[in-house]
Amino acid sequence: MTLARATTFRSLLKQWVDGLHEVHPHTKAHQNRTNVHVAFHLYDFLILFGPVISWWCFPFERLIGTIPES
Repeated sequence: MTLARATTFRSLLKQWVDGLHEVHPHTKAHQNRTNVHVAFHLYDFLILFGPVISWWCFPFERLIGTIPES
């Protein structure tokens, strides 16, 4: 995994989220949802651990059940 590829991922994810808010304005009220927040951390994990195939999200999957609805 190169820094350029990870940066491209983060940039494209931001474009997708911004587009989502533009097309579906009601989603802006939920912009701090856990799954979108965690998706932006994938950049960090790509840099730290390499391609997605080489690690898993068990800690986040486990946490989802303990986070209260907001």
